[in-house]
Amino acid sequence: MNIEYNFTLDNGTSHKFEVAVNRVFDHQTDRAGHSPWAKLEYNQCHNCPLNTAEFRHCPVALDVEEIALRFADIISYESVQVEVITPERTYLKRCDVQTALRSLLGLVMATSACPILSRLKNLAAYHLPFSTLDETLFRTTGAYLLKQYFIYKEGGKPDMELAGLNRLYQELLTVNRCFKQRIDAACSKDANLNALGSLFALSMAISFSLDDKLKELERKISPPDGIDQL
Repeated sequence: MNIEYNFTLDNGTSHKFEVAVNRVFDHQTDRAGHSPWAKLEYNQCHNCPLNTAEFRHCPVALDVEEIALRFADIISYESVQVEVITPERTYLKRCDVQTALRSLLGLVMATSACPILSRLKNLAAYHLPFSTLDETLFRTTGAYLLKQYFIYKEGGKPDMELAGLNRLYQELLTVNRCFKQRIDAACSKDANLNALGSLFALSMAISFSLDDKLKELERKISPPDGIDQL
């Protein structure tokens, strides 16, 4: 399955990115030459389980290298028309470059070969561009609970306290923070940096107060009259 992002800036410049959701890590590409900041050991995430004997470059850095280079000289608040084409539907949005890049980078990073970020890969199959904090929380928590249901059906012990989800967001927080340091070396302007910064803020908002965020979500989806409904 491929998802296509088309950017059209006000000056007429356009950029097209096609993301293969089910792609696999290309070791031949890994052995080729790339930007210095893409090397695995360059600001390697503190919780990264990969080693340089097997990976010369960070899998995520290889996936976002072209995006980072194309937007290196673009300011985050520039306006852009974005078209996102999925197999089921097409989305159109006019927004700032930062918002558009956050959506694209989130998809690319979640479908990378990173052992931590790829735990979000199932969400990419139902990609929702430009999702808000509430939408992200709803989708992530719903997907996690569905997985726990399958564990229960197979005779396992489901994690209904969402302890695993809390741990995942703590790890995502570390990855986002460290990866932003890589992008610092690739950009002269702030579009890429702010896009990653907003992803970092999203993870931070959820990881620091998951219970509080879920309580807010409960108030929105629980009917006041007590009727049992979806």
